[in-house]
Amino acid sequence: VWQIGRSVPIPGVGGRVRAELDFLPARVTRMFLRHIVEYEPSATEQQTWATQAGRSSASTGGPAATYQLEWFRLDDRRARLERGDVLIFVTDDNEWIYPPAVVDSDAIAIPHTHRAFGHLLLVRADLQPVSVADAEQQLANLGHPNPRLTTDHRIVSASLRAALLRLWNL
Repeated sequence: VWQIGRSVPIPGVGGRVRAELDFLPARVTRMFLRHIVEYEPSATEQQTWATQAGRSSASTGGPAATYQLEWFRLDDRRARLERGDVLIFVTDDNEWIYPPAVVDSDAIAIPHTHRAFGHLLLVRADLQPVSVADAEQQLANLGHPNPRLTTDHRIVSASLRAALLRLWNL
């Protein structure tokens, strides 16, 4: 297969070929905005999370200091999330918007609940939350005067998805 004059990319040696996965999917096609409240997982949820965390692909995502796994519980089965979806969280009091998190697992059933399930999320530890007021101002400057940061919804607009990621220079 070797041909004279043809370069062969070697992961880790060549400039563009990377052996490790990136934080965000190559194309962010599904992004959701969700409001969160402080939630303390039960012992059963913590055990389920620990079991699933060992099977996750996050170990290839980079050094432990850069990426973290977090648990996200959903009580609504209709809210279908898929591996690779991007979530942006806003605090329940609409004060802070948190950096994007990527769904890193399929739905995990939570034992002893009838309809609750969870997902493991991959988050970057080095990104800080932004105040909602600052985010709205920056998004308005980028051509999105009404980004609807106070309601849970799927972000359909590709330009709004890009503008939201730009809040953290992603």
